[in-house]
Amino acid sequence: MKNKEGFSQYELLLLRLQSTALLLFKSVFKTICRHSWINKRRKARVVVALLAGLCFCTLGAQAQIKTWNAGTVPSVPPQAVAAGFTTLNFDQEPNQPWDIGFANNGHKWSCAMWWYPWPATDSFSVNSQGILTITDYTGTGGTGTNICTQYYDYSGGTYFQGGYFEAYMSTTDWSAFWLYNAERPFGVTQVATDPLTWTNEIDIIETDPGATFANTATTTIHSNTGSDGGITDQTNPNNNNSISNGPIEGEWHIYGCLWTQTQVTWYVDNVQVCTYPAFASTYQPAQLILGCGNGGVNGSASTVTPPTVQIKWVRVWERPGYTNPDVTPPPTHRHKR
Repeated sequence: MKNKEGFSQYELLLLRLQSTALLLFKSVFKTICRHSWINKRRKARVVVALLAGLCFCTLGAQAQIKTWNAGTVPSVPPQAVAAGFTTLNFDQEPNQPWDIGFANNGHKWSCAMWWYPWPATDSFSVNSQGILTITDYTGTGGTGTNICTQYYDYSGGTYFQGGYFEAYMSTTDWSAFWLYNAERPFGVTQVATDPLTWTNEIDIIETDPGATFANTATTTIHSNTGSDGGITDQTNPNNNNSISNGPIEGEWHIYGCLWTQTQVTWYVDNVQVCTYPAFASTYQPAQLILGCGNGGVNGSASTVTPPTVQIKWVRVWERPGYTNPDVTPPPTHRHKR
């Protein structure tokens, strides 16, 4: 999970197999050359066979990597299977262009949430492997730079209500992968006795560059982000979680979140790190957001200028037959559980 070039564990396995085959070829070749009792014809046959095997391993590895990068449907994470989320509902794969809209609708991703200013176009770049790099130029105290699945004028987009969410990311500073209330821009009045009017938020991962938090994955549920409407926000108490395969920053990890009606469970590299009961406000339609900003979620100072986050792929798994929520301004109905 920690390859700095963004290769997955499966790609690395194939490359290692190819390397092992080459070492085996060299060893056998040296052995037959040292034995004079093997005649030249037999040596030639053995060498040809070894070369053929090596070519097979090389071409096989390259073909398999090409197949993965060409968009073959990935395996469903076991924790998603156990919860019944087995259908790939939304994804961004290395072979797919990053369709990011700037001040116009109809794109897979928007360049910013509705309350943020538009970032510079050079805030987003994609390399030859299809890895998106988001660079935050807003500086200390700035808004950060993000992409999201809600249109900038919130007239549409792609929304989710429950599911299994995962992204393969390499982070710096305050990077984040999160879900945020889809109806917030519509001016919904928060009512203390109706949690489905509150502003739900699930932070799948937030990072901090401070040495104290080198192995810390911050994972949070907000009952009412920003204490909207004067209703005090609550969060889960166990939201700073230590992982064994750190550090977090500057390394490639799969960050995952299992969201059901009753609880939220977080994963790093498919290993569970935390679970917590959902708030009464949690199970509402949400947009998906990825981005980065200066500093750290726990208050540490920035360690890079400018901060960046790299994203190789994003996937959302839902139950068979699931339909994404239809959220239109103004809301035509409340999404009751």
